[in-house]
Amino acid sequence: MKAVVIRKHGGPDVLSYEEIDDPQPVKGHAIVRVDYCAVNHLDIWVRNGLPDKQVSFPHVLGCDISGTLVEGFGRFKKGDKVIVYPAIQSGIPRVSFSIIGGFGRYHGGYAELVRVPQKNIVKKPDWFSSIEACALNVSYLTAWNMLKRSGCKKGNTILIWGANSGVGSAAILLAKAMGLRIITVVSDQNKAGLARKLGAHLVIDRSRSDVIVETLKYTNDHGVDAVIDHVGAKTWPISIEILKTGGKMIACGTTTGAEANVNIRAFYSKEASIIGAYLGTKSQLIALHKFMKSKKVKPIIDSTFELRDIKLAHKKMEGSSQFGKIILKVSS
Repeated sequence: MKAVVIRKHGGPDVLSYEEIDDPQPVKGHAIVRVDYCAVNHLDIWVRNGLPDKQVSFPHVLGCDISGTLVEGFGRFKKGDKVIVYPAIQSGIPRVSFSIIGGFGRYHGGYAELVRVPQKNIVKKPDWFSSIEACALNVSYLTAWNMLKRSGCKKGNTILIWGANSGVGSAAILLAKAMGLRIITVVSDQNKAGLARKLGAHLVIDRSRSDVIVETLKYTNDHGVDAVIDHVGAKTWPISIEILKTGGKMIACGTTTGAEANVNIRAFYSKEASIIGAYLGTKSQLIALHKFMKSKKVKPIIDSTFELRDIKLAHKKMEGSSQFGKIILKVSS
């Protein structure tokens, strides 16, 4: 089968499009012919490597998978259109789970075929296309989990960093459907226009305006009920500063670094909460599907690349030039 393989950590040049052996059947597992696989920041982190994480080479990336079941099992039939819930038990103390195609033993969806545990197979909802379905399992599920953990109710105000990213654009769409007041942050005016179309009530261009000043002005100096922070070191201090008394910061990413300096006094004096969010459960994914159907919400797709063009897809994500999900077309 055709696949994209990495044999060492590094930049986009370590991504090798080549022929490898098909995965063989294993008890308790299913083989899926991958139709589409979305690109996520996790793919970049695994490709680059992290100091405290290991991966066995050769490795196939890709955690956001939709495809066709090769053989049936249980209530699933051969040929069913399915998606792959990406979380598996990590086996690591104090870490709940790892992700298929991430730092773990399971290869991912940058390949024509992928073998995953049967319990990770979810029937693709009829109301989503295969491209749309592959966009939901990581970014949208994470955003959904973060919004739920925020405890925000209709009319509350939330700040969402990085409107152009997968998690950011997902969070805006879902927050709008929940009836929240949305502040979001972008890096240029082109992205600002797109963020407004998604439903953001206030868009702050961080290249032109101060996020703290603009947020406090908009909230009459009260601050926001919650912050969705998937950026990391550079934004944590600001996220804490703009919270209202009793506000919550929900954090899931470290794109700008994993070590942040924060104002501890600002944190405890407003009795704020910092809550970590790592993906979400399989039942949450199914609930997300139903919510999006009921609210008529469709995922934002930025672009689609052929699998052989994976280096271009990674470069686009690393350049942060996308708005929404970057998708790989894997099987013809």
